[in-house]
Amino acid sequence: MTPSLFIKAATVMVAMAVPAHADDTVKNIVGGIAKQYLQQEQDRAAFAQAQSVNTLNAYQSYLRQFPNGAYASHARDRVERLGGTTPAGSGGVSLSAADRVEVQRRLNALGYSTGGTDGSFGPGTRRAIALWQRDRNYAQTGTLTRAQATEILRGRSTGDVPSAGSAAAAEADGGGSAAQSERALGLSVAQRSAVQAGLTRRGFDTRGVDGTFGPGTRRAIANWQRANDLSATGYLTGPQFQRLTTR
Repeated sequence: MTPSLFIKAATVMVAMAVPAHADDTVKNIVGGIAKQYLQQEQDRAAFAQAQSVNTLNAYQSYLRQFPNGAYASHARDRVERLGGTTPAGSGGVSLSAADRVEVQRRLNALGYSTGGTDGSFGPGTRRAIALWQRDRNYAQTGTLTRAQATEILRGRSTGDVPSAGSAAAAEADGGGSAAQSERALGLSVAQRSAVQAGLTRRGFDTRGVDGTFGPGTRRAIANWQRANDLSATGYLTGPQFQRLTTR
């Protein structure tokens, strides 16, 4: 049975399941379920067709039909890898291969692991983008808009992240108001562990949750601060501590 015939048959079966005496509310609910199921099957069948052809035009055609479909992000990825542009109105943004690698590199520098820097926006990169979007109060789509891509590409590079040596030195000699302010908080081991857990939940690797703010935690704090448009000192203020430890 072809996908289209299967969809029609399934829709008829759902409709037949509604008793003739059912009230309008029940009929509307069942009708809505049938419509949703039909749309999902059409989406699936269209993407399967695009995959079977596996051409730029096929994926672009799918995106025109289902700009917000369940497989839209995969289709956009294929379009970009095949050297094409995403159709207008289909969401997302087309990036060059070099820009895609740079986006991944900068996300990793900010503490959002993409699982590689090969220019392919697979599940790891989509997850990293969604986490970056979450921490900036954007919709967590896992797909970048033009403005978001520009924000990442024009952001500070890895070289702007405080090095482990400089962070450790500042901690040791007590230099800098940021380090002094954090010490004034008098954080306990349990509170420091809560900070590390909060950073880890947000995708910033602290290299362990042990209540000790070593180089890994300092880097994670600085990356989180930068991602939230805060001064990337690597040391916490009171409000930042509250923010990171509040679920």
